[in-house]
Amino acid sequence: MFKPLFSFLIVLILFRNTYSQQNNNEFRANWVITWEYISASSSVDQNKARIRQILDEHKAGNFTSVLWQVRQSGTAYYNSSYEPYGSYAGGTDPGFDPMAYAIEEAHKRGLEFHAWFNVFSASSTATGTPAQQHPEWICRDQTGNPMTSSIALSPGLQAVRDYTKNVAMEIVKNYDIDGLHLDYVRWNEFTSSAASKEFEKIQQEKKLFDGDITDEQIEELINNLAGRYLYDAEHPYSSGIPSGFSSWEEWWRWSVTEFVKTLHDSIQAVKPYVRLSVAALGKYNWSGWNGYNIVYQDAALWFNQGYIEQIAGMHYHWTTGSGFYGMLTGDCPQCWNQFIQPGIAAGRFYTVGPPSYILNDNNIWNNHLEIVNSCRTVNWVDGFQ
Repeated sequence: MFKPLFSFLIVLILFRNTYSQQNNNEFRANWVITWEYISASSSVDQNKARIRQILDEHKAGNFTSVLWQVRQSGTAYYNSSYEPYGSYAGGTDPGFDPMAYAIEEAHKRGLEFHAWFNVFSASSTATGTPAQQHPEWICRDQTGNPMTSSIALSPGLQAVRDYTKNVAMEIVKNYDIDGLHLDYVRWNEFTSSAASKEFEKIQQEKKLFDGDITDEQIEELINNLAGRYLYDAEHPYSSGIPSGFSSWEEWWRWSVTEFVKTLHDSIQAVKPYVRLSVAALGKYNWSGWNGYNIVYQDAALWFNQGYIEQIAGMHYHWTTGSGFYGMLTGDCPQCWNQFIQPGIAAGRFYTVGPPSYILNDNNIWNNHLEIVNSCRTVNWVDGFQ
C-alpha cells in the first residue's frame, strides 16, 4: 500500500495559493522517491494510477517540474540494460516501464521531468547490481576493509566513473527527459565505527533524506579519518597520496569532479538541452557538515565552470526565513553568494530546498511561507524543491 506523498502538502499550502493567478519561470519541484510511486504488491494499473495521481497533484499545486527517482542503490526503475529492477518494483520487470510512463504523463500535464539518479550509493547486493558484480569497486577504509553496509562505490576508480556515466547516458539517450538530477555525487559519509553503524541503522529505519545527518555523526566523520571509507583497491591508504596530487583531499575532490565533467560533456554531445543538476549539501565549505571539506563535493566549482546547469540545495540546517537569507547571502563569508558569482553571471540555476519534513516534525510548518518569501528577495534564487 502506498503512503501519502508527504511533500505534496507544500503544494496545497504554498505554491497554489501564491501563484494561482500568475505565469512565471520559477522552478518548483518535489523529489519523488521510488516507494512513493511503485509497489511490488500493486498491479500495473494500480502503479500507473498512483503515478498519474502524483502528477495530477503537482499540476494542481502549480509545480513546474518533478525530480523523479529512477536509480537507487545500484538498481533501476526503468528498462535498463545495465542494472536490475529495484526492490520496490519487486526486483523484476513490473510489467511496464515506470520512467517512460511517468515522462509521458508528466509532459501531458506540462511538467518537466528530471530523472533523479543516485550516483555512487550502491547499497543493493542483489544479483546484477554493481556492488554484487564488482566487489572490487567498493570503498575501503585505511586498513583496506571494504564497506559491508550502506555500500558506496569509489569515485576514485576509472572503471566506476565510466560505468556510472554509461548507466546515466543510457537514460539520456533512450528517454525524453528534461533534466538529469544527480544525488549522492560525492564520497560517502560513513566510517567503520560502531557509532557509524548505529547511524546507518537509524537512517535506514527512518528512511532519512540524503544530507540529513546528526551532530554526532559529523563529529565522527571529522575525528575518525582512519575509519572513513575514502580509499579503494587501486588507491589504498598504504600506498600514499595518488601520483600528481598534493593531498588526499585534492584527489578526493578531483575524482568526483572528473565524473561530473565527463558526464556533462557526454550529455552535451547528444542532447545539449538536457539540464544537469546536482543535489548539493546545504553548506558549501563552512562549519561542520559541508560538501567541500567532509564529502569532497565541490558544487561551486561545477556551477562556475559550467559542468552543471543547476545547484539544487539540500538546505536542512535552517528553519526560518532569516536563516535561509543568511545562508544565501546575508552571513557571508559563510554563504553561497560568496562562491557562485561566475555561475550566476552565466545564467545558471540555483534553487533552494526547504526541510519540509523537519518543519513538520517541529510543528513549525507555517514557516514555509516566511522561508520562501525571504529567498525570493535574493535575485539569483531561481526556485525551490
